[in-house]
Amino acid sequence: MKSFSPRRRSPLGFTLIELLVVIAIIAILIGLLLPAVQKVREAANRAKSQNNLKQIGIAIHSLHDVHGKLPQTTGCFPQTGNGQDWGADFVPSHFGTMQYFLLPHMEGDNLYRAPWISKNSPPGTSGNTASWRTKNHNTVGIAVNKNYYSPSDPSIKADAIAWDRGGASSYHANWHAFGGGWDEDWQIGGKTRIPTSFSDGTSQTIGFIERYAICGPGPQWDNSTVYAERSWQEDGTLPGPISQNHSAQNCFNSPHFWLPGSFANYGDLSNYNNPINPAGTTGPSRYPLNKLSGWSSFWAAASPQVAPPVEQCDPKRLQAFSGGQIQVLLMDGSVRGVSATASQITWVGALVPDDGGVLGNDW
Repeated sequence: MKSFSPRRRSPLGFTLIELLVVIAIIAILIGLLLPAVQKVREAANRAKSQNNLKQIGIAIHSLHDVHGKLPQTTGCFPQTGNGQDWGADFVPSHFGTMQYFLLPHMEGDNLYRAPWISKNSPPGTSGNTASWRTKNHNTVGIAVNKNYYSPSDPSIKADAIAWDRGGASSYHANWHAFGGGWDEDWQIGGKTRIPTSFSDGTSQTIGFIERYAICGPGPQWDNSTVYAERSWQEDGTLPGPISQNHSAQNCFNSPHFWLPGSFANYGDLSNYNNPINPAGTTGPSRYPLNKLSGWSSFWAAASPQVAPPVEQCDPKRLQAFSGGQIQVLLMDGSVRGVSATASQITWVGALVPDDGGVLGNDW
């Protein structure tokens, strides 16, 4: 009779050594995968931010087609402020940021014409009509426009609001291109025209630019040269060098960018009126740059920061979200990235629409 010996069964499961090897391999694969995932996420965020800027560019040209001019970075539009009854109710607001006046041209007409902009609506509110009432304190909460904040902006909070006024703004209007401030400039009802206001060329001039919406260790509401929150609804803080002596809070909270003048000491502009107001005294002839040399002594205070932590952000400067580049909208409607380390002649030349200079090889 033939005998059979039982088969030897192989042990079930992994040995400890095999398990450790598998874990090590998985860890290595995750380590290799995470940077790739992060790069894909950053690329998607940059693409979204680029598209936001393109939408702003389309809106700028659409608004210009309708009115034949563009708003100031903050001010009256499309009518002048002369003879206005500022205690009257009117919707839409007659005064606001450039971002506010762009709303009807970027699917934001509901915010532009929100009924609670009127001081008598909703019941119980008081004060004059203003575009910052696009945030209704009583009933509808915060009005946020998704095209005005960037997914790459590390300062954006979960609710995407800033300054307790409404939607945060990661895209700031170039004051040097559009103006805005006290005296005739804020109330003239717009003045910039395409292409006549851009003698350097619309493809050589920045219209809007990426920048942190919330910047600095704060909140420090009485020290806006250190801390700022920028909302596109914020029409109470006039931009530009001329407004820096209005009050501390009205210096750097607006969603706009200009070269801060060290000569002004951020608080005393008694001898400096709006540089684009021919009726007033002018600032230093070298502001914002020497048109013969292209050199700007003011850029030192405004050179970009590269992805700083929010609490180390400087409200007087630009910020690159990531990758060392800042995306800008040019006045021809195109969007491009500019290196944060580009020369000051290149940066300032691109901000000033009529300096007559030629942008450098780093453009």
